[in-house]
Amino acid sequence: MAEPKKPKVESECRKFQTRWESEYFFKEFKGKCVCLICTETVAVMKEYNVRRHYETKHQAYASYTGAEREQKLKQRVAILRGQQQYFFRAQIVQEKAPIAAMRSPNSSQDMASLFQMETS
Repeated sequence: MAEPKKPKVESECRKFQTRWESEYFFKEFKGKCVCLICTETVAVMKEYNVRRHYETKHQAYASYTGAEREQKLKQRVAILRGQQQYFFRAQIVQEKAPIAAMRSPNSSQDMASLFQMETS
């Protein structure tokens, strides 16, 4: 007996739609659909799932319209980018700390200069 074929992602339109940003406050990040309000991801990238998340958890944002909604969207995108940059910088510093320690184990000045370069 043959196994039933699983539907392909392309045939189900499981791609991020750019209109979801303004309609549901979602953005695509690393192939996942991320809520800009609470930073949760939906299990499957489909409009039904995105809309259900938005309608059940963020009804207060439905009152924003027009320019006010666009301003909120830009604000939430900026917050998400800031969070991502914070963790990216921390990862770089963490990766480079052992290198600085190996270069000069007795000089804390070298390590301090490395950390200053990465945070600026």
